[in-house]
Amino acid sequence: MISIIYVTSWVIEKKKKIISRLRLVRISEMTFNTKLQIKIFMNQISMYEPNEITAFGFFNIDLKLTMSILVLLITAFSTLLQMKDHPWILYLKNAWIANVDYMQTNN
Repeated sequence: MISIIYVTSWVIEKKKKIISRLRLVRISEMTFNTKLQIKIFMNQISMYEPNEITAFGFFNIDLKLTMSILVLLITAFSTLLQMKDHPWILYLKNAWIANVDYMQTNN
């Protein structure tokens, strides 16, 4: 969870640095294709909200949703660890082991 927050803050900081460096460059002296690429890049960077990360521009991932899913998974895992000696969990474990043994003997 902390790593997601760290990466997000790092991405936001890098985004700010890139934008500030691009604003220092005189775009008027560049070729048309370079100007176009810089303008498209600046539009893409400025579109993203600080609480979102992008998966290579294909889609946005909302960090609130990501954090909620992460908390849910951690809670489920810790609950499973606490219930490791519960009869239902032992039944599922034995059924899983029997299924794996059956699959290995038939292959």
